[in-house]
Parts: sequence; C-alpha cells; structure tokens
Amino acid sequence: MVAGYAAEMRRIDDDLAALAGAGDPEAITRRLYRLYQKASIAGDLAGLAEIIAAIDNSITALANPGDLYVLKAHTAFKLHRLADVASALRAVPSVYNSDEGRLIRADLDFQHGYYQTAEIGYLDVLQCERSWGALARLAHLRGKMGDASGADRLYEEAQDQLTAKEMRPYAWLEVQRGLLDFAHGRSEGGYEEAAGTLERIVSTIDRPDLDQAIGELYELAGQSRPALHWKERALSGYSRSVQRGEVHFYHHLVDYYTDVEEDGAEAVKWAYKDLQLRGNFATQAALAWALYRAGQFSDAVDWIDRALASGVVDARLCFRASEIYRAAGKAIEARNLRARATALNPAVAGFHVHH
Repeated sequence: MVAGYAAEMRRIDDDLAALAGAGDPEAITRRLYRLYQKASIAGDLAGLAEIIAAIDNSITALANPGDLYVLKAHTAFKLHRLADVASALRAVPSVYNSDEGRLIRADLDFQHGYYQTAEIGYLDVLQCERSWGALARLAHLRGKMGDASGADRLYEEAQDQLTAKEMRPYAWLEVQRGLLDFAHGRSEGGYEEAAGTLERIVSTIDRPDLDQAIGELYELAGQSRPALHWKERALSGYSRSVQRGEVHFYHHLVDYYTDVEEDGAEAVKWAYKDLQLRGNFATQAALAWALYRAGQFSDAVDWIDRALASGVVDARLCFRASEIYRAAGKAIEARNLRARATALNPAVAGFHVHH
C-alpha cells in the first residue's frame, strides 16, 4: 500500500513537472487538478487552502472557468468550508446544473441534514448516468438509513463501473464496504495488522486522523500504551490544524475529548463549533455525547433526540442515546435503545473507530 502511494505521488510530480510554465487553459486546469489530487491524497489541508487561492488567481485568466469552479467546490468541501462550496457552484449556472454540480449540491444537503433531498439529488443524477461516484454517495446514505444490504449492493455496482487502472477508487470503495460491515458487527479482527499498515502510511504523510485511528486499533487489540501514544500524537496534529485557522478536525476534537480524555467542557466547546458548520445527525449526536460527558444530561437528551429523529439507523447512535437516557433517569427508554443498538450490532459496546 505504501509503495503504491509513493508510486502515485511520483506520477503526479512527473505530471506537474511536465506542466510547469504552461499557460494554455487546459494545462492550467490540469495542473490545478493534479495539485488537488496530491494534497488530497496526503491530507495536506494547508496545501488545499493554497490551491483555492491558486484557483481564484487562475479563474480570471480563463474565458470558460467552469471546471475550475467545480474544482474549487471539491477543494472547499475537503476543507469543510461548506459556504464556499455553495458559492463556487452558484458562480456559473452551467456548473450549478451539471451532473457534478448536482451531486455536490446533494452532498451539501446531506451535510446539512436534508437527507431526503440529498437522496432525490443522487437518484436524479443516476437516471442520467450510473457513475461510480453517484452510486457510492447513494450507498453511503442508504447505509446510514439502515439499508446495509442495499448499500453494499450499490458499492459493488460502483466498483463494477471502474476500470482496472482505477485502483485508488476501488480501494476506497472496499474501505467503505468494510466500514459498513464494521458498523454492523461483521468484523474479522486483525487490529494490530491494520494498525501496522496505517503506521507505514503515516510515516510518509501528516494525518492526525489516521494517528487517532491507529490508536483506536491498538486499543481494540488490547495494547493500551501504543494506543495512548498515537492518540496523543493525534491531538497534537489537531491542535496545530486549529492554530492554522482550519476547521477540518473539529469533529475529531469532539471525539477525542469525549472518548479519550473525557473532558466534557472541552468536548462541548468543539461540538458547538462543528455544529455551526453543519447541522446533521452526526454533529447533533456528538454534541449530545459531549454534553453527557459534561454532566448536562437534560440538554444531552434534547440533542440526541434531534439526532434520532433524523431517521438514521446506527448502532453507535442508539447505544450512546441509551447511555444518555440512563443518566437522565429515563430507564425504560434507555433499555429499549440499548436493545436496539445491540440488535443492529451485537459488539457495539466493545469498540469504536472514528471515521
């Protein structure tokens, strides 16, 4: 996997070298796309921010900058700058109404908690073309709404749309299918091996979210000392990101302070910041869990109720709701939610990996 990453980065660097100094519109656009791919693969948030600035500088030089507005929308999405995503799409009507534009608009609907509208958007695009990207988006939504088998079929169909050369999208779809299995308790173990693979990856890139995943995998493997090391390393990375003015890791900070340090007040602070960016079941549930950690049980019930009302079917959501209800003195509701969580994933109480 690491060798594949290095080979892909070399190909991107070779393309960038060949495009250096080229001033025609196609070359400008291609260079920016390759820079975006490089920063995305590396998880380089500062690099993505620089790409947005470069796109803005290049847009004025092109007579038809529609592709650059699409790229700007994708880049802003990576940075969780959702208002900038919407602005980029609205800049050019043809971009706004294109299949890619409609998919991104549906993604925004999902992030803001408009799940039915998002599904309609995905289905509308799929009527025109059953692209792997649209299929994967619909699969993710269907999985969240409890249709695990339907989601897996959609992921499989998405893989069938790919060519033999598109190994990175194929691998990404395999990961999504694995996460779907994980969420329903269909896990094969191998936590140490998975942690070792991720360690080799982060030896070449700065990805605090992967650092946290390594820590959680070691915790699942029963190795508390390396687990703590990697989680503390993740916190340092999140803190550096925030100091740079980035918002990408707010939800990871909530997760860290609720489940690693169990600092309720700090968790609540970051949860409110994340909720201001996007109000969906995940940010609502994260705030509820942070409030629970802070001992504010009544407020926690209010926010977990909003997350449950979304229609999302998720074992971890139900499990945490049961804990919140129990702390608030609602024993019957707590037992019912615990039973529902266990039915969805018998192992839900035993582990968690943030993704």
